[in-house]
This record gives sequence, C-alpha cells and structure tokens, in this order.
Amino acid sequence: MAEEALTLCDLRSPLFTRLFRNVYVASTTEVTHAMRCRAAALLAPSRAVLTGCSAAAIWGLDLVGPQDLVEFVVPENLKFDRQAGLHIRRTSRVIDSEPWGDIQLATPLRLALDVATNTRLHRSLPRTVGYLDAFLGSGLVDLAELRRYLGPRRDNGMVRARKAVALVNARSESVPESELRVWLTVAGLKPEVQVDVVAASGSFLGRLDLAFPAQKLAVEYDGEWHLDGIQPRLDAQRRAAIEAEGWRFVIVTKADLYGDPKRVVATVRSSLSL
Repeated sequence: MAEEALTLCDLRSPLFTRLFRNVYVASTTEVTHAMRCRAAALLAPSRAVLTGCSAAAIWGLDLVGPQDLVEFVVPENLKFDRQAGLHIRRTSRVIDSEPWGDIQLATPLRLALDVATNTRLHRSLPRTVGYLDAFLGSGLVDLAELRRYLGPRRDNGMVRARKAVALVNARSESVPESELRVWLTVAGLKPEVQVDVVAASGSFLGRLDLAFPAQKLAVEYDGEWHLDGIQPRLDAQRRAAIEAEGWRFVIVTKADLYGDPKRVVATVRSSLSL
C-alpha cells in the first residue's frame, strides 16, 4: 500500500500495530525484538549505536522479548530524542561498532560491555551474568577476549562488570539456570554445572543443571516448557533413575526463582545439611 494512501486513521486501526511514534507494521506481522530494533533504527541518527541485548538480537541471539527496551549508546553530544520504548545511554568514549543499515551496530565485545555495565536498566547481577553466559555459550563472545577488552577500561559500572565476569560459566544452558547458579554462588554455595550422572552399571542416566556431587544433591530449574506434552513424564522417569543412585533433587520453578530467590537459597542450604 503506498504511503500516501494511508491516513492516520488507517494507521490507528486494527490493521496496523504501532511500534514507535510514526512507525507501524501490519497487524499480521509477528513482532520480535529484532524487528523493533529495525523500527527504532528508522528514528535514530546515523552515529547512534544499537547495543546490549538489542544488538545481540541482530547478531542472532534472542534473549529479550518484543516489548523490552531497544538499547542504544550514543556520543555524548549527539541529538537523539528519547521516546517510549527506547533506552539511550551517552558516552564520551569511543564506541566500537560497525555499519548496520543507516546506523551503527555494537561489536560483540562492546555490547557485552554495555550489558555488564548498565545499571540504569535495573537488571539483577544474576540476570546480567545470565546474559553474559549466553554470549559465551553461543560463541558470540570469547571469555579471554572479553577480559582483555574490559581490563583497561574505566567506564561507569566497571566494578559491577568485573564482578559479573568473575561469575560467568559458558556451560549454563539457559539464562534462568545461570541466575539460579549465581544466587547460590553469591550466598556461598558453589554448585557444579552440567554434571553427568552414571549408574553403578556404567549406563548414563542424565545430566544435571546444577549439582553438589559430594552431597548427591541436584538443583534444577523447571521452566514452563517442562509442563508441556510428555516432558513431565520424561522428567519424572529421568529423576527416578537418578534418585535410585542415591541422589536428591531440589526443583526450582519460575515462580520460585523470580518470586523469592532467597527462599530458594535457604531451601538448598537446608537440603545440603541433611
């Protein structure tokens, strides 16, 4: 449909979905975070740099949802008006980036820096570590390179960034699993990650998200997909086989992890003392 054939009334009808001020898509279009990044790029000046988890989505790693803020970092004096749906940080330092359409895209190391140092989005330390774990696990970022990149920097938030990097583990298989591990770790408990369990007969029984092998205690996060289809039955069978070898389980749900993580830590600590 030609632009001149559309009226404001048309755009505000159920036929279209508003992404940002003056930016719309057909209502039949699936809206993803990457799409919102492309929409936001239409509003941004050429020197603006898409960064953080938004840049990660363009690099192929989906960690945030369609309605999460689109993240930019821009030169300190660049005019870029704020509006709902955008998160804009300013810096006087060089921003490592490459051309992306009419704007700039943060390099993987730069987007990791911005995720690690950004306190204004109010992400918890465990969530920040979870995102860094995902960057490492996907191969988007190399840990040794990230440490070298962060080494000489004095950006705001670097104390938090270094603390987060010290807690990363590329073997984590999901952000919630990483968050669970970090909550336990900062409380003084240090679970091992992705622990294989083998029966006395030598047969492989399964891999545990988090485990304390000396106490034979497994701690696992059951996301919503564990409730789908035959997955509950498969989980029960796998855990029964592992329990037969003397292991115990603490199962953590989404409601547990995001509702009262301190209670989760207390439950694990109590189970370790049994």
